[in-house]
Amino acid sequence: MKNIFILFGVIAVLVVGFLLYKNYFKKISGPHLVISPKEYDFGKVLQSQPIVSAYFDVSNDGSQDAIISSAPTSCGCTLAEVDKKIIRPGEATKLKVSFDPNFHEEPEGKFFRTATIKYNSQDAPEVKVWMEVVYDLGKDKLKFGKDLD
Repeated sequence: MKNIFILFGVIAVLVVGFLLYKNYFKKISGPHLVISPKEYDFGKVLQSQPIVSAYFDVSNDGSQDAIISSAPTSCGCTLAEVDKKIIRPGEATKLKVSFDPNFHEEPEGKFFRTATIKYNSQDAPEVKVWMEVVYDLGKDKLKFGKDLD
């Protein structure tokens, strides 16, 4: 009787272990992009300094190629560029997000802009870049004046 309980216990452990193993290594069906980190903080940025940039890792942990169509941003003062347009399963690339502190007048204090990757999936991963602009040249020297966003 004792041996039967041990046998059932071993079988139960094997079944549970198999199910966990199967789910752990299961790929996501279709393309699936993951960006890391999700946010970056530039801190205080002088209006007079050149454009600042941050880099993010973009990987495809899905089962099909991710074909990038665009990388729109929330404002014209921010630009996003992806190194590769096709990311195969298991591959990675870089996303560069740049901010021009002299483009137009920004909100007072700390604020953020976003960049989104559009690709052949319903998913659209997004990153945030945070900053605070210090107007050391004066707001009258801005390229485009007030932010209309």
